[in-house]
Amino acid sequence: SPLLATSLAMSPHRELLLFCVVLLQLLQGCPGLSTVKQFKAAALCPRLSALPARAENSKIGCGAACSSRPDCDLFHFNRTAGLCYHGNSTCEGLALWSNGPCESYRQVPSSVDPIVAQLCLKLLYRFASHGLENVADPSKYRLSSGNATVNASGAHFVQSPDSFLMAETPGFETVVNKGNKFSFFVRAKHPLNIDATYAVFRQCISNNVSHDFFVYDGKIWHNVFWPAESISRLFRSDAAFNASSNSSAASIAAGVSFNSTTASGFYFNGNARGATLDETEAVGGLSNANFQCLHLGGFPGNSSFSVRGSISCFGLSTRVLTQSEFALLDSWCQQV
Repeated sequence: SPLLATSLAMSPHRELLLFCVVLLQLLQGCPGLSTVKQFKAAALCPRLSALPARAENSKIGCGAACSSRPDCDLFHFNRTAGLCYHGNSTCEGLALWSNGPCESYRQVPSSVDPIVAQLCLKLLYRFASHGLENVADPSKYRLSSGNATVNASGAHFVQSPDSFLMAETPGFETVVNKGNKFSFFVRAKHPLNIDATYAVFRQCISNNVSHDFFVYDGKIWHNVFWPAESISRLFRSDAAFNASSNSSAASIAAGVSFNSTTASGFYFNGNARGATLDETEAVGGLSNANFQCLHLGGFPGNSSFSVRGSISCFGLSTRVLTQSEFALLDSWCQQV
């Protein structure tokens, strides 16, 4: 914020306002600072070997620096060493901190829905209630429409390469990369006899993708490409439904979880489904590529894989979700 970006030579009035940002006892005494981060004391200790430190003269300076960073909502100041540690309260970020006797400070939670923290959701879209906004963090990853209609029943797509939703997601190639845990979830409605892509992570200016989450032939599929290995792996679920000639629209709740290097399981309409590696394929020329855009509603540049129906909810978690957790997310998605 402009307030916290001021120099260290601040007036007594501004110093008091900065204390309002940092100290728990003054949280209720700072009217008019709704755009400034507010922190409260937290008994969390940073893992010194895992977090970088920066030199600071005071707790106030450490908190000011954290407040000015969009990726920081947790800090600790070591007065003896004059060192400041910054972190964040995402599931992966908290793994670098431990409960203990340290005097740290954590941002006061906003009005984000509790399911976000409960299921470690980094992306969450429920179109009927929040439009194109990312419920998990309304300040980031807002979708934009490419000839898709969004209304009270969801986001609607037609069979056209121009019918999609997209958001820039810089850095997500490290989130959904080899060695990490993550889960995709979608609630959609469309004919069962189509080959439909729900979500991909793609290069923003080309049609190359690193993740392709789709439904085909009565199964849920996920094709993943690890750039460093130049290999794509296609995983499929066990048979989930009869798709042979069913052209009527049906509701689908589908999910997939990855545990480090492989799909650990699928989810379909309340039931867990096993995961099988269907095939691997070498992919050349993309070992240094970045896939920094999320694309919903079809496969980039190919209308054959359009949803031809609607998506009402999409979520991405940074851990392996269980069958009951997928069901919980599905229930939340329907609460409109």
